[in-house]
Amino acid sequence: MKFLIVGDSHTQYFAVTNQVRALNPALRGVKAIPKVVSASTVSGVGKLNSTLELGTNIQKWRNEEAPDFLVLNLGQVDVELGLPFRQFVQGSEEEPSYWLDYFVEKYFEYLSSIDVDKTKLIIKGINLPVLCYDWKKAIKYITRIVTERFSESPDDILRKDSVLKSLTDSYMSDIQRSDLAREFNQKISAKCEEFGFAYFDINDKLVDPMTEMIHPRFIPSKFDHHITDSLEVRLMHWEMLLKTARSIK
Repeated sequence: MKFLIVGDSHTQYFAVTNQVRALNPALRGVKAIPKVVSASTVSGVGKLNSTLELGTNIQKWRNEEAPDFLVLNLGQVDVELGLPFRQFVQGSEEEPSYWLDYFVEKYFEYLSSIDVDKTKLIIKGINLPVLCYDWKKAIKYITRIVTERFSESPDDILRKDSVLKSLTDSYMSDIQRSDLAREFNQKISAKCEEFGFAYFDINDKLVDPMTEMIHPRFIPSKFDHHITDSLEVRLMHWEMLLKTARSIK
């Protein structure tokens, strides 16, 4: 089996190392071709003028690799970073569910436009957020990301201070953001069922049943919004992907 796996930076966990292959015998004979496109989004994948040209490149990679399965891993950037950008920089007053519906709509507009056998397409949902258990760290990280294009001009310094104050006052709690990830995945899963696409996510393996948030062992200590890149995490990605691919009739 050959898998072409395309997505944002959270796609890195599908890279198969010698240790991962040794620990999962089912990977023998499996070829993985991960294409990591940092900052790629579901709202940008179908745009003809997208600077990342993700939609164009997906078709090019499919033609070059002729995979048995195309796996798309998108949405984390939209939900974790795009949503607060719209809320706290652009001033959107829409409810979060409005933007989730928007992201899903744009994603499936793109999926409907590509020429792919539905039995050969697999969609992965997003992970539970790791910016939990430390409110100040979460605020600092999101502020840095959503204001990264601000200049050092007096006006932009004032804007950044305003964004920081708004985030401190109104940013969603850890459990709310965890539920938001689940809600996005539920919407994606329902649309996949409607369209006949396969779907999976790994959150049942990431969650701490006591808190209903991500388990601390998957949270990096460094300043980052990615889950820990460990052998356990890579193996769970492949366990669920292979299980999903084998279930397709």
